[in-house]
Amino acid sequence: MRLLPRSLTVLLVAVAAVAWPGPPATAADASGTSWSVGPVPAADGTERANFDLRVDPGAVVSDTFRVRNDGATPLDLSVYAADAFTTREGSLDLPPAGTPSVDAGLWVRPETDLLHLEPGQDAVVPFTISIPADARPGDHPAGIVAALRTRGDGEVALDRRLGTRIHLRVSGELSPSLSMTVPTVSFTGTWNPFGAGDIELAYDVTNTGNTRATGIATPTASGPLGFGTQRGEATRLPEIMPGSTVEVRQSVPGVVALLHLDAAVTLEGESVGLGAGRLEPLTASAGLVAVPMVPLVAALAIGTLTVALAVAARRRRRAHPTPASTRD
Repeated sequence: MRLLPRSLTVLLVAVAAVAWPGPPATAADASGTSWSVGPVPAADGTERANFDLRVDPGAVVSDTFRVRNDGATPLDLSVYAADAFTTREGSLDLPPAGTPSVDAGLWVRPETDLLHLEPGQDAVVPFTISIPADARPGDHPAGIVAALRTRGDGEVALDRRLGTRIHLRVSGELSPSLSMTVPTVSFTGTWNPFGAGDIELAYDVTNTGNTRATGIATPTASGPLGFGTQRGEATRLPEIMPGSTVEVRQSVPGVVALLHLDAAVTLEGESVGLGAGRLEPLTASAGLVAVPMVPLVAALAIGTLTVALAVAARRRRRAHPTPASTRD
């Protein structure tokens, strides 16, 4: 998995998303339609990758957003804001166009909701962010976008949205927290009696706190009483927004099947942003039956042969009974 990009692009054809790193973000297609977006420089001239603001409940903040037509045809773009979240795959995304916002997307109001840009023309769009007086402390992610809606083949609607992240941290008590589900575990064995297989783990990590969070997850596997412990490669999780869940898949190679195996994941979480700190480590484990393939096949073969020999012997006795005089 990878860390989230600082700006985001969302290309929708039945809700498909693509993220682009670095300012300014640009969208282009084969028809020559192209535009770019990004924050204007700060008051001191510093370039900004996104909007990262610390605010108080009840505050009103003003800022500006630049949109430029980099293509050869005129553009009519919709401008609006929406809530942001982390997808299960670990990318930052926005809900489909038309989905009502319920958090920070409601607080952001662009000065205009429609832009007409000739080729080479750019526009600076002012917007305000009105923080509710009862806004909960912590992170409230959103995105401000410039969108182009067109018709594709077969009258399929193409909603191409290009935008920039808005990170709002409302002052107050911060309580970063992560939770982890019990992993689903499987074992892929080998026919080599002296070889080893792979343990595959799948589990969910949810941000149950009020700040962005990430972490490093390390999987392990071992036999009974910790025998033959193997460690998989550690994975850096993406930034997970409050309330979002990501799915994590990891593997532990080189595990010898020892009838019963224990697999575990240790997650060392940490909050993101001002005042970032480490969280208490989390551990989740699960066991599974892992029978060595060659001994299992050999045991089945021996058992089958034993039964076959017993059946054959019984049939011979029935076909050739012992004479009575011989029995006497």
